[in-house]
Amino acid sequence: MKPAELYNKKKVGFTWLCCCLGLFCAVGLAGADGQAGPVLTLKECVSMALEKNPAMLSAEKGVEKAEWQKKQALTGFLPKFSATYSFTRLDEAPTMSLLGQTLIRGTRDNWSLDASVTQPVFTGFSLLSQYKLAELGLDVAEITMVRTRMDLVLQVKEAYFGVLQAEKSLEVAEQSVKQLEAHLEVAKNFFEVGMVPKIDVLQAGVKLAQAVQDRTVAENALNYARAALNTLLRREMDTPVVLEDILLYKPFDKALSECTGQALELRPEIKAARRQIDITGQNVRLAESGYYPSVALSYNQTQAGDTWTVDGGPYHEAHSWNVVAVASWNFWEWGRTRDEVQASRSEVSKAEYALIQVNDAVRLEVKESYLSLEAAGKNIFVAQKAVEQAQENYRMSEERYREQVATSTEVMDAETLLSAARSNYYRTLYQYNLAWAALERAMGLDGGGRL
Repeated sequence: MKPAELYNKKKVGFTWLCCCLGLFCAVGLAGADGQAGPVLTLKECVSMALEKNPAMLSAEKGVEKAEWQKKQALTGFLPKFSATYSFTRLDEAPTMSLLGQTLIRGTRDNWSLDASVTQPVFTGFSLLSQYKLAELGLDVAEITMVRTRMDLVLQVKEAYFGVLQAEKSLEVAEQSVKQLEAHLEVAKNFFEVGMVPKIDVLQAGVKLAQAVQDRTVAENALNYARAALNTLLRREMDTPVVLEDILLYKPFDKALSECTGQALELRPEIKAARRQIDITGQNVRLAESGYYPSVALSYNQTQAGDTWTVDGGPYHEAHSWNVVAVASWNFWEWGRTRDEVQASRSEVSKAEYALIQVNDAVRLEVKESYLSLEAAGKNIFVAQKAVEQAQENYRMSEERYREQVATSTEVMDAETLLSAARSNYYRTLYQYNLAWAALERAMGLDGGGRL
């Protein structure tokens, strides 16, 4: 009897057993891996993270703080109102001597209510510079929020694709276990009829045990990937995660020059560096205000009396007022203002050099992401071809083993190659989609979609 004929006697029962095991594993995995609940898209995950993530909320508070600081700077242009209510008790009433007589000049109890309004007229442009700095501070806070948003979007994409890759890895591990279980069954059947030595059964069992361990590792990696995504989405770590499978290949049709140009236009880091130049320029103007005098106008009103009602008295004028114009100018401080101005101008040059560095870094980052995407795209087709070849190699090895013209080791080696090829294929898909997300971030694109 030929080996293939002998094998076919038990093939029907074994096929039924595999179907039952496959159904059981599918149901078990659906419960264990939390495959329940609505399917989340990448866009939905990004929206959830932007709404609840503390990094984004913190950036929004930074913008709110800058808005209040801008309002605070605006108050510098407005008049300031102040009032003072005081009481003074002397040890004795003031007196004066006149022609040998002692005359009383006041009272022991003195009450006073002073109110004043002060309006700055000219401050050497310092108030204007401070307001401009507050405006620029708000711009920087808004740019920081945009940068935080983009970083968070990239983190969500990385976690999203990480879950999809972990699911594919678990799928490959499950396929490996099923294939080795089938091979072990074949080896047992052949051993029972004396066609193969027991070592074939033992080797297949050891290989299956290793595959089961690899499946456990893949399950843990998937659970961790889901927990990491839930953390970004501000959900409980054990919340079921069901994602839309977008771990696919999509051609990228933009040229490197176009990507670089868009990055130089949109990147928040470049905008922040430009704002820093503006800030240092305003600091120069603020330092130069020391060269100018400052002018202020003040209106003062006083009410006095010898009682708490400050309604006047024999020695107190009930109401009085005055207007004061004050001009002050520190015209000599041994070069202090000059030194401060020169130091501020040095900061301008420093900020300009920083912008050049940021531009270079952005160009390099776009180039790196573009090349990574390009390389991953090429590797996908190579990996896909390798999977096809590995599948055919495994099929032929199985058939040869059933005909007893190949060894059990050859079958297990073919299965190892097939699992490695499948894993590599999904890994290249993951790298491609991750490189795409990184290129979007490098280009300054904001959002959860695709180019």
